[in-house]
Amino acid sequence: MDWNQQLNQYCERTSAAFWSEPLNAVSNIAFIIAALIALQIWKNARSNAKNTDSTQTISQDNAALLLILLVVIIGIGSFLFHTFATYWALLADSIPIAAFMLAYFYLATRRYLGANILISLIVTVIFYAALEYLPPLFQGLMGSTAGYFPALLAILLFAALTRWKHKPTSNALFLGGLVFAVSMIFRMLDQPLCPILPTGTHYLWHILNAALLLILIRAFIRFKTYKDSAES
Repeated sequence: MDWNQQLNQYCERTSAAFWSEPLNAVSNIAFIIAALIALQIWKNARSNAKNTDSTQTISQDNAALLLILLVVIIGIGSFLFHTFATYWALLADSIPIAAFMLAYFYLATRRYLGANILISLIVTVIFYAALEYLPPLFQGLMGSTAGYFPALLAILLFAALTRWKHKPTSNALFLGGLVFAVSMIFRMLDQPLCPILPTGTHYLWHILNAALLLILIRAFIRFKTYKDSAES
């Protein structure tokens, strides 16, 4: 395989030039902004926990920081792909996204559902299998966007499972699912709208996904705050 082979997958790209996808490339700043906002939310939660002498808040562990770091890496990897547009850049784009999906699924199973490590690992492996084998069933309808369909189902599943335990978390996850669904639509419309919209719509996928990741991380950080409030 030629790792430097040029790829042309999006409407905005018209050549092999570095800045052939300006909107797709620059819109990745949304991920960095989302990560910075999430980091501030994490700091505020930790500060509030110290003020109330809470020792169980999620803000005191490193799980949320891992998710925030992955968002930064996603932004960098996507920028590389939409500028260099090569096979190696494709990996730099896709691997961090997969890592975030698997990490969040595992941590959400532990945090939201209270599952032990073994159960969480088992269901995360099942989720990984869904990411591998479910998308081909919808590829005719959704194209390459079908690869993200299991992640949308997972978000909605967690939203449903937390509905009666922690309603604010459930609401946040349902909102995230809605944002993700709209984001996926814009991803699918990129090529079909290309003849009338030369910029395409993929950059909107970036912006909405950044908002989605912020919603997910915020819900994750604030989960025990909601729980402690409900139990007090």
